[in-house]
Amino acid sequence: MGKEKIYENLVENIGLEKFKRIDKKQRKIKSIITNTFTLAICTLSITGMVFAKEISTKVYENFFGTGNGVGKAIEEGYIEDAKTESEPSESVAVNEETGQVIDDFETSIKVDKFVMDDFTLSVTFDVKFSDTIKEMIEPSKMGDMNFPDLVIYDENNIILYCMGGNRLTEFCKEKGIGDYDYNTIPENMLINSGVECYIQSKSQNSVKMLYNIYTGGDVYPKSKKLYFDMNKIKISGSPETMKGEEEITLTGDWSFSVDVPEKMYNRTNIIYKQKSSSNEDFKVTAATIYDTGMDISMEFKVGPAPEAPSSPELDFYKSLPEGHELKTLDILNYYSSKLYKTPEYQEYSKKQSERWHFEKYLLNEEGEKFELTQGPRENGSGRIDPNNIYHFNGMFDLTKYDMTDEITVFVDYHGNKAEIILEKVEE
Repeated sequence: MGKEKIYENLVENIGLEKFKRIDKKQRKIKSIITNTFTLAICTLSITGMVFAKEISTKVYENFFGTGNGVGKAIEEGYIEDAKTESEPSESVAVNEETGQVIDDFETSIKVDKFVMDDFTLSVTFDVKFSDTIKEMIEPSKMGDMNFPDLVIYDENNIILYCMGGNRLTEFCKEKGIGDYDYNTIPENMLINSGVECYIQSKSQNSVKMLYNIYTGGDVYPKSKKLYFDMNKIKISGSPETMKGEEEITLTGDWSFSVDVPEKMYNRTNIIYKQKSSSNEDFKVTAATIYDTGMDISMEFKVGPAPEAPSSPELDFYKSLPEGHELKTLDILNYYSSKLYKTPEYQEYSKKQSERWHFEKYLLNEEGEKFELTQGPRENGSGRIDPNNIYHFNGMFDLTKYDMTDEITVFVDYHGNKAEIILEKVEE
């Protein structure tokens, strides 16, 4: 299809004007979609430094739902029952949909149990309500609950968890830490954390909330005391509520702390190194065992990326000079979406996906098998560099409690297999 024909089709049959009539609301929504499509198109032309993630969809098997490695550690006593008193606060509840207000009632919060390691902090909170709240909602019928302004920090004022830029600024001022926001706070004072939270159980007057907080690459400090500070509880009657759309807001003042046990703040790790490999294409570059898992980094050669398909329309679009009336992201998205539906592109996507996936697991000397840790934290990251070297990193469920002097890493990349023997580094 020639350029002139493509242009005529776009202007006369599709309607060029429809790509120009975008009101402000549509433009805001489309900016999100635009970024997604643009990233997809850019990925087609990138030859190196592409990233992939393997995210778990399995059912997790421990108290906090954070993987078998943590489950094994918990079985061995790596969990703390906080045994703290509830922190009460006079509360006010507002139903933002109906305007109903209830005040002068007490709500108490305490930490029930927690686990802390280098990468995760899992906490269960026990929230107790007075009967007064039942004028607005029954605790046993709450669909969702969260703590939107929760801050967790330690004895050195290192902030382990804080969501929301304004909240961070306010907190730093309150504690005399400094006039900081997310852009200016020193890196050693704030841990980059993500969170998964949900109601674990509920009864007539109490709700237990589970918070799985995890790092995005940082390591949690070896804190001896954890402090919790919050002023709001958001509640919804529907479990499908999106965060920020809860209809009930409780305000109060809750500040409490827990002591971290020695087994957690004195946690150590054990280093392993590669002893041998049955296939010189594969090598382990780093291996470390923690209380709750084993972190493995490896690299190996892969084949070249499949050639990305295109279309006459997209080739025409790419040939246009910057500033041309047809050089718009809306038109790029239009032609891209057409390409994504073709059998050629679907086959390309399948091959690209297969390029990232491979079989891997660990065996200790007892013959026990350990796979990638499953939990809320993304696990199993990789990049393929311009030389087609796959650099992989992942946390496996093999812990200090399962380790042996030698560990075997089994790898099968589409039929290219390896058995890599790791040995413990003597201290």
